[in-house]
Amino acid sequence: MKNITHKPAYNSSTSVHDTAWEHESHYVEHPWTPQKRILSLAALKPLGNPGKVKILDYGCGDAKMVQFFYEKGYQVEGTDISAVVIDKNTKNYPHLNFKLTASENPFPYPDNSFDAIFSSEVIEHVYDVNFVFSEFNRILRPNGRLLLTTPYHGLIKNLVIALFYFDNHYSPTWEHIRFFTKNSLNRVCRAYGFTPLKWSKVGRIRFLARSFFLTCEKTN
Repeated sequence: MKNITHKPAYNSSTSVHDTAWEHESHYVEHPWTPQKRILSLAALKPLGNPGKVKILDYGCGDAKMVQFFYEKGYQVEGTDISAVVIDKNTKNYPHLNFKLTASENPFPYPDNSFDAIFSSEVIEHVYDVNFVFSEFNRILRPNGRLLLTTPYHGLIKNLVIALFYFDNHYSPTWEHIRFFTKNSLNRVCRAYGFTPLKWSKVGRIRFLARSFFLTCEKTN
């Protein structure tokens, strides 16, 4: 696994996310969430009996996916950098465990704690991707699964965005620090011990898809 020296994260990120989650409109379920649920269950199935599989939702937001995994019988916890959202989740889901984290600090979990990590629409907000992926590797057990979603970028969609400012989900005012292509995300995953197993696209038609859905296995 690659050795890294990480930089401090963007200091205002926590307050930005706290402000966003203070608005109830941010808790509306996205229309492509059911598709992510289907893909997630398919990706987790090889791990076996859900009751013996422990999942972390990194960047859990409103915890709808945490609750979904719980209802399917998985052991699951959530973590987020927003104190506002952790407080709300703790009140709304008292049967679940949530922890506050910071992207520049080691995750608050021991090595090899989880069989799977789910992280949806998070890595594009992260300043130090190298550090976050090294932490994914540290807390995930050997042969564990890493499930990622991040905004899709391909040639046709990028041209449409450039010409028509299509899809304000990609506005830099929404704190998207970086964008990933299939090749660039492949490189990051492999550099930190993850082998990509399956790529899917979520939302809309193929060339204008909303997001990638990537399933990886920890192999190093």
